[in-house]
Amino acid sequence: MLGKTTKIEILVMAAGASKRLGQPKQFVKYKGESLIRRIAREAIKSNIGNITIVTGFNHDAIVKEIHDLEVNIFFNPQWEEGLGASIRNGLNHILKKTPDTNAILLTMVDQPFVDAEHLSKLVNAYDASRPMIIASAYSGTFGVPVLIDSFYFEMMKELKGDEGGKKIFVNYLKDIVEIPFIAGAIDIDEETDLKTLD
Repeated sequence: MLGKTTKIEILVMAAGASKRLGQPKQFVKYKGESLIRRIAREAIKSNIGNITIVTGFNHDAIVKEIHDLEVNIFFNPQWEEGLGASIRNGLNHILKKTPDTNAILLTMVDQPFVDAEHLSKLVNAYDASRPMIIASAYSGTFGVPVLIDSFYFEMMKELKGDEGGKKIFVNYLKDIVEIPFIAGAIDIDEETDLKTLD
């Protein structure tokens, strides 16, 4: 149940160097549009809340690619540490500006089929009156995009290295609501994954 004052911020992970892919995944094209521009545009279209793109590798090129879109861009100086650092520092950045944030909607640049409709489904399942994790369900598991209530923020601030939120969530399985998202199983990590975009 969302109140009029419920504040949800979207946090997009786009800081990695895409070493396994061999090219920056942020600029891989899907339907003639770079993945970074696509996720930024879909996040805006969802009209959920403020959007923060966490950058690291290729920061200047990303800024140039999405400079005309209504998003905040946060450069994570510790991006080489891994995903955990990008989540941790991105969250801290948001909370400095908006300390009364109720929840974070965490999503990644390399899931090409994430759209405004799915992001909205996650939000619609959220009840701000209790701790909840609204996760996308695919391939027999759950993962991103994921909406995370503020109850878990202090734990997220402890993430290190390449740890994602799953390290936390396994201890709170009773709080997880899964929203089916079959296409979430597809992410762009290796060259063979590019075939899924043809």
